[in-house]
Amino acid sequence: MVLDSLRGKTDGLISSLSRPFMGMNPNTISLLSLVLAGLSGLTIWMGGVYLIAAFIFLVLSALFDAVDGKVARTKHLSSPLGDLVDHVLDRYSDILIMLGFIFSVPGSRFLGIFALIGVLMTSYMGTQSQALGLKRNYSGILGRADRLAFMMIFILIQLLAPFFIHMLLFNITPTAILLLWFAIAGNITAILRFRDSYSSLKHPY
Repeated sequence: MVLDSLRGKTDGLISSLSRPFMGMNPNTISLLSLVLAGLSGLTIWMGGVYLIAAFIFLVLSALFDAVDGKVARTKHLSSPLGDLVDHVLDRYSDILIMLGFIFSVPGSRFLGIFALIGVLMTSYMGTQSQALGLKRNYSGILGRADRLAFMMIFILIQLLAPFFIHMLLFNITPTAILLLWFAIAGNITAILRFRDSYSSLKHPY
């Protein structure tokens, strides 16, 4: 599942969602997305019934993140500075949400380290490709849109499923499974994006 590859097909939906925000500055929308991501991370860490709020905050954060760029392009406010602000705030959003999962009761510090590395390196390799004069790289098996979708799903699973899922002799929580997937798929995606950029730079023609 690579939702980032569907960006072109969802442009009409994003346009519709962005209309109510046309009176706002795109950077303000990006900042609101960060605040909502922070609230989501906090309530994920709190767990229990607070996961309901975590899910809502995450959905709203993803919504604001989806429309900020569309608002900027529609109002002809796109610029390298705006792109910088958007990417920096997105990375802080990723970190805040991931910390919520990692330090929550059903989370895992060990898996969380590798999951966070995968998340950050995936996004870094995508933008680094663009910085080197290549196209923005959305390839791989776990883009940012995929991560957000998985987070939403696993928040609901953690909320609705029994606290522990018994597998063999281990107690494995939904949150631990999510972190394990991010650790594996995130780092694989980062490596694949590095390979693509390396190949394009080594063989430019």
